[in-house]
Amino acid sequence: MDQDQAALERRILIADDDADTRIVVASVISILGHTPVVVHGGGEALAECERHLPDLAIIDYMMPALNGIEVCHRLRTIPGGEFVPVLMLTARDTVQDKVSALEEGIDDYLTKPFNYQELRARVKALLRVRDLNMSLVAKNEELRRMQELLVETERQLAVGQLAGTAAHQLGQPLSAIMLNCFLLEQLPKENPKFIGALASIKSDSRRMAELIDGLRKVKASEREDYFGTTEILKLKSDPK
Repeated sequence: MDQDQAALERRILIADDDADTRIVVASVISILGHTPVVVHGGGEALAECERHLPDLAIIDYMMPALNGIEVCHRLRTIPGGEFVPVLMLTARDTVQDKVSALEEGIDDYLTKPFNYQELRARVKALLRVRDLNMSLVAKNEELRRMQELLVETERQLAVGQLAGTAAHQLGQPLSAIMLNCFLLEQLPKENPKFIGALASIKSDSRRMAELIDGLRKVKASEREDYFGTTEILKLKSDPK
């Protein structure tokens, strides 16, 4: 079997307490190129689903241990079980039986005796629906990952812009303060340069306080060019 054929092969669960029905349905599934997994009761069907979810379940209504509706209900509680289509194949053929089964979560309903071509068509249709559902799940997961990546990218961009803004706006007054502190250490207090350096330190300190306050109020959407293609956040000076 080549890789393309293997990719198209599906595991189809067949649960029926009638041996002849199991044989016929399994033959149809094999002819379609899929793998039939055959059990005769509801308990075995559920156990098989818990071991390995099938791509499609074809189940009888009345079976030992658990009936088809109960199997369907429990299948839906298994992670991923909500995506397994269920075809009920049964001798119960009243309208009420069909309506009740469909309302209970059965995806399709076929009565015995059934036509081979109709069973084949319904199996193909249910597998197509499953493929579409799984494709949608995969696309939604991909979209979720892309959204998370976008949020993280925006967060990193905001952090980078904030860091750039802080470095740009605070760097100059901080350098001046450090220089003036060095001068203070070298000069006597009565020296005019000492008094000037002290005044500059006070002025630059106030400027830094204003900038820090501006950073608290900054808006991520308001930016300005910094260097090349790099942008920083735009700080607004409070009117005096």
